[in-house]
Amino acid sequence: MYVHFIDVGCGNMTLIIFSDGSRFMYDCNLTEENSEAVLSYLEGIIGNKGIDVFINSHRDADHMRGIADLHATHLISKIWDSGVAGTTTDSPEYAAYMELRRELSVSELEPFSSGSYGGATLTCMNSKCDDYSDPNEQSLVIRIEYKGSSVMLAGDTNYRPWKEKIMPHYGNGVQSSILLASHHGSIDFFDDPSDEKTYYTGHIAKILPVMTLVSVGPNVNDLPDPNAMKLYEKYSTSSDKGNKVFTTEKNGTMKLTLKDEGSWSLKAAN
Repeated sequence: MYVHFIDVGCGNMTLIIFSDGSRFMYDCNLTEENSEAVLSYLEGIIGNKGIDVFINSHRDADHMRGIADLHATHLISKIWDSGVAGTTTDSPEYAAYMELRRELSVSELEPFSSGSYGGATLTCMNSKCDDYSDPNEQSLVIRIEYKGSSVMLAGDTNYRPWKEKIMPHYGNGVQSSILLASHHGSIDFFDDPSDEKTYYTGHIAKILPVMTLVSVGPNVNDLPDPNAMKLYEKYSTSSDKGNKVFTTEKNGTMKLTLKDEGSWSLKAAN
């Protein structure tokens, strides 16, 4: 099976193609600047085939921008999300997403739920939680395991759901070969305001990725955060070539292959 981490600037768009041919898209960020290139890339990968499931990690503009254009070129059959309203409810991106959401079949994923797709197990490790008011803390965290290799998609989660919900429930079960870093490399993933001396690292120490990928581009928030990048470097174990952390801004679109014999490979897509 294949996972394409598409270069869409400071946002996210991850195409997952299971071994049975099922096509899932985790988030969307089509802009005036990148839309032509991204849609051309998708056409080269899946032709004019549709998207079986669009997974919206959370309803921020940079995770659902251009979904109407994606739907127009690659018909979306179903939407999965958390059911949580985002922070950009007055934006045109939000309106477009909600309009499409009303048209299609929608499932609101429950935390700690899982399913099998083409021999892979997809687990939703985080979703809506009445204890939280921050939509980012209720991002869908998705882990996909295939033949012993795995990828973790962390949404825009900060330290809190990991420390309070995910780690107590899963423990060592979060280990993943590849980690898509949270929130475009924000320090929020590690920064526990209740601890002024140390960062929270209980999650990254158990995820223990071989490589960490950061979906990021030019932005006004100075992402990725240098301290977060140091922590990803520290806790990523590296490939045989010593590679630990990549960004889409520097490395472009990347293609992960999870192989039937249990190994995997990651390379630049272009």
